[in-house]
Amino acid sequence: MENIKKEKREMIINIEKPMCGRCYDEVDEIFPPNCDERPELYINFPIGMCHCPDCGAMLVAGCKHPYLCKKCLERKHPAFDKIEKDKNE
Repeated sequence: MENIKKEKREMIINIEKPMCGRCYDEVDEIFPPNCDERPELYINFPIGMCHCPDCGAMLVAGCKHPYLCKKCLERKHPAFDKIEKDKNE
């Protein structure tokens, strides 16, 4: 029984920096998303998970849109980034 208690104590993760909801990188500061998508409105809908059409972050129906790091806040959806890159080449 004592070994189990020790294992549980060792499994606790101490998060010192916040994590971006899109790139999952630990950063110094995160910001509210500037997306139009509001997944928290979809309570009791059989949707589950989807990507935000604006930024590409993974959303869960009924939960708030995750906060984003500055880099992801300024970027668009990854597919849009690729289209812009292809246009510039």
